Amino acid sequence: MIRKLSIILISLLVLLSLSITVGAENYKIGINNFGQANFFARIGRNAMVEEVNKLGGTPIPTVTANVPDRINAIENYIAQGVDAIIIQEGDIKMAAPALQEAKRAGIFIISMGAGTADFVDVVVESNEWVMGAMAATELMHRMDGKGKIVEIYNDLGQMIRMRKKELHAVISEYPKVEIAAGFTYAWPDFFPDVKAKMEAVLQSNPDISGVFATFDGAGVAAAQAIREAGLEDQIAIVGIDGDPQAYKEMRKPNSPFKATVAQDPDTMARTAVNMAYKLLNGEEITRSHIYIPAKLVTIENLPEPGERFPEE
Repeated sequence: MIRKLSIILISLLVLLSLSITVGAENYKIGINNFGQANFFARIGRNAMVEEVNKLGGTPIPTVTANVPDRINAIENYIAQGVDAIIIQEGDIKMAAPALQEAKRAGIFIISMGAGTADFVDVVVESNEWVMGAMAATELMHRMDGKGKIVEIYNDLGQMIRMRKKELHAVISEYPKVEIAAGFTYAWPDFFPDVKAKMEAVLQSNPDISGVFATFDGAGVAAAQAIREAGLEDQIAIVGIDGDPQAYKEMRKPNSPFKATVAQDPDTMARTAVNMAYKLLNGEEITRSHIYIPAKLVTIENLPEPGERFPEE
């Protein structure tokens, strides 16, 4: 009798263990991307979906190109009863009402390169302030600390605003440098917009010396306009992201694109998913704001094709 009770008890414990394991892994994770127009967004989305699947969960990815659609996607996540929502790129505060509603419903909120807010449980990103300063300082080096700059940005992204502010902070120490022009890029169809606007800037400011591209795609588009104007030997472009398209541009002879600050979106994405799972499994987290290191990549230390970072 005792033996039979022991077997029953062991069986119950095994079943309980299995149910806990299944329940712990089979989470529904909403993944929202602010477009798929650049490599950072595409790699991040794919890596998050892959990581959730690897952990036995159910990824529910959505791609939205504007704030109203992002809010609708979040409201749909709430209706579907997701366990966590990961927001990539853009400005997470712009979707605050919907995310606060999700928070009240017991859903964890994770930001991947979308900035921070008081309702966010975990932020995983590159240090945007540091990347902005690195890019701006490199541009000063390429310009020999003097000349006129064009800045290309879009204030819809919290990370873009941070990078832009760092440019202004850095050039405050360079009295012979001035921002002669600046413009906002369209999203997600940025390339023709940047190229056309850069062409107009070059017509009115033919003595430009540098371009600060707050993300690499804008820098690549600007490079095309600069090359067509025959000014590639006069102007230096520095971007941020480490986009393979930027590397391709930088490999061209006499390319004006001189440097970028390379992020690691794959590591960032997988870290965001794993942090979500830690929260869902009730594990203690030692940091709620995690920085994934970025590296300066220049025309002098370009990585091999297919590689993300130059060799140490």
